[in-house]
Amino acid sequence: MEVYHMKVEIITLIIRLAIAVMTGICIPAFRTWLKAKTENEKYEQIRQTAETAVYAAEQLLKKTDPDGEERRKYAHRLISTTANRLGVALTDGEIDSMIQAAVKELNFYTHQEVADAQTVDNH
Repeated sequence: MEVYHMKVEIITLIIRLAIAVMTGICIPAFRTWLKAKTENEKYEQIRQTAETAVYAAEQLLKKTDPDGEERRKYAHRLISTTANRLGVALTDGEIDSMIQAAVKELNFYTHQEVADAQTVDNH
């Protein structure tokens, strides 16, 4: 009977050790994954703000801002505000890059819509 109890205690200790090791491995890995996911969500939200800001600036300021400087400032301010609210530090260069990417996307879709409209008109 005593051998049986020793085996049970050994098995219990092995299980506890395995749980401790798994906890030590899994919890830090989960924290790392969660932090990365949260950061990705923040950057995605900032990217979406950049697109929205560029589209809004185009609609609101295009006629009164032929060189685009006021539109750039408008978009920069909105992106910077969103990043600060989310606790993300962005340089002016990073914000300008986001604005340029959103402008390129806007121009691509604008030209694509014009081309599509011309195709429909020609048929």
